Amino acid sequence: MCGILGAIAHSSMSPVTDTVRHFIAPRGPDGSGTWDGQAQNIFINLSHARLSIIDVSDHARQPMLDEACDWIITYNGEIFNYIEIREELRALGWSFHSASDTEVLLKAWAQWGIDALPRLNGMFAFAVHNQKTGETWLVRDRFGVKPLLWARLPGDGLVFSSSVAAVAQAIDAQVDTAYCSFGLRYKAFEGPDGGAPFEGVHSVAPGGWLKLTITPTASGANVGLEITEGRWYDLAQAVAAKQASIAVCSDNDLLEQCQHLLQDAVKLRLRSDVPLAVSLSGGLDSSTVAALAARQVTDLHGFTYGSPNALQSEGPVVDRLTRKVGITPHYIWPALDAAGLDALLERTLSYQEAPFPGLSVMAQNEVFRHVRQAGFKVLLGGQGGDEAFAGYRKFFVVAARHAMRTRDAGNTVRLLYSLGLMLLHEAGQARLFWRALGRYQPKTDFAFDLLDWTAPTANLWGAAAGGLADRQIEDVQHWSIPTLLRYEDRNSMGHGVETRLPFMDYRLVELALALPARLKIANGFGKWAVRHVSQGVVPDFIRLNRKKRGFDVTQTWIADGLGDALRARLHDQKSALAPYMKKNVNINHVLSNEALQANSNLLDEALMLAWLAEPIRPPAKAEGAAA
Repeated sequence: MCGILGAIAHSSMSPVTDTVRHFIAPRGPDGSGTWDGQAQNIFINLSHARLSIIDVSDHARQPMLDEACDWIITYNGEIFNYIEIREELRALGWSFHSASDTEVLLKAWAQWGIDALPRLNGMFAFAVHNQKTGETWLVRDRFGVKPLLWARLPGDGLVFSSSVAAVAQAIDAQVDTAYCSFGLRYKAFEGPDGGAPFEGVHSVAPGGWLKLTITPTASGANVGLEITEGRWYDLAQAVAAKQASIAVCSDNDLLEQCQHLLQDAVKLRLRSDVPLAVSLSGGLDSSTVAALAARQVTDLHGFTYGSPNALQSEGPVVDRLTRKVGITPHYIWPALDAAGLDALLERTLSYQEAPFPGLSVMAQNEVFRHVRQAGFKVLLGGQGGDEAFAGYRKFFVVAARHAMRTRDAGNTVRLLYSLGLMLLHEAGQARLFWRALGRYQPKTDFAFDLLDWTAPTANLWGAAAGGLADRQIEDVQHWSIPTLLRYEDRNSMGHGVETRLPFMDYRLVELALALPARLKIANGFGKWAVRHVSQGVVPDFIRLNRKKRGFDVTQTWIADGLGDALRARLHDQKSALAPYMKKNVNINHVLSNEALQANSNLLDEALMLAWLAEPIRPPAKAEGAAA
């Protein structure tokens, strides 16, 4: 896991300056490297900031060059099945000089080219350049777990990086207000084609590639660059193929497949040459990952935002879980004063390099700070379970709607029964449901309170004719996973921590999405398949808990000083924010502590303005853990 950066341009004056390199430094605190080359009149730079996880020796340093095949790579991520691929390559005659997954990836690319990608089980974003042909490829993993941004340079060149701020700085980019307003309205900033908060900055699409080829002019001189893009992975096609292949399987067979793949996904992600830990939320997904990992790791540590003594937090549930499965818990529940909250806000704004809503992203940043301070570089988490196995409440409605539309009487009855049970058991959270439902209503009269932007409209329910799997795919590709992955990647890597997500193993995602609705929603539960296969692994007080809770953050943060910090920032940057804000806004009145606590949309606008005040921020350095 690392930070990458590079440029391909006509001029030897590369935009990859020391100032730009600083943006990837937090992602790779264990070392750095750079390589410069030339193909015809095209100058190439590949840079790297290293977080050592697999093979921590200098043999695994990057950029990595293989003299035998003329390919050189700068790479961010992990290939979890690198051992199996290495043995396959050895059988084909390849030899290895390191124990790293980087060398495996480099030689797999040299052997198979783009056909190597379907063999990879992992999260990755990389650039490979061939010194002989002059071609350069940018490639991203199936679900976009790892970021890869790029932009065109004047004169037909290109700059790319793990850091959107690095790319924006290199081209002096302006804010893309369409990206910002859509994300603010629907809390979904990224999408199936990627996304970036700056004009002219693009993402390599999840499951996509970009190729740069030197092209001759009419005179025959190699002076041009041709950029082509494509996809190497299609989730919808993969799910359709899986649905066809499992059509003859019994429910028990499918549940056994889920159990095997989940166990194997966790096992693969325990491969590490440095200490690793687990994230604990007290929910089903992180608890399942943690409990499975605890069976294979001695003295496993877990981190949670909460306290055993804070009943409103996840701490009490995590306390029971860790005692039951034998995990050493670390509780993060800091008593931050006004200065501490302002520093946390600034650090999160810097690490995210893009807007974010709500206080949970800040709390997540604080968790990763403690993880690194405790000496861990790798953290396994439960991200992806809700999307793949239908854990969100909206999926009850989508599945029932489709059953009624297709006149499937049996499934209609079962799904309406589950919907009723779920609502009955979670009646105490009706206010939260109603507030969340606002995002799903295609209101044409929605307006921002502070920002002088036109609010976009979108359909979050999915096509009326679509089934449960269709709507889940939309969450994986657009409405949920891409944005959540961005929050987690930027917060973790800002502290030099790699997160690994077993529920995002492509084999498990494809199977989960392909499962019939009856194995995902049953008896008033979402994620029924996970609940079934985790029996005997996860305690029933978590496994059979119907109440779904979000990431807890004490709302006293606003009164404890965050409200004051936000108002001060907006006052201090009033002139810079004027192009974005409505006229004659009384900041102190509109953004009172009471208003910020009562209106989450208003808080999100205030956080957006805090980011807009300085969209490209100097990289923040990690600080010591709070008391």
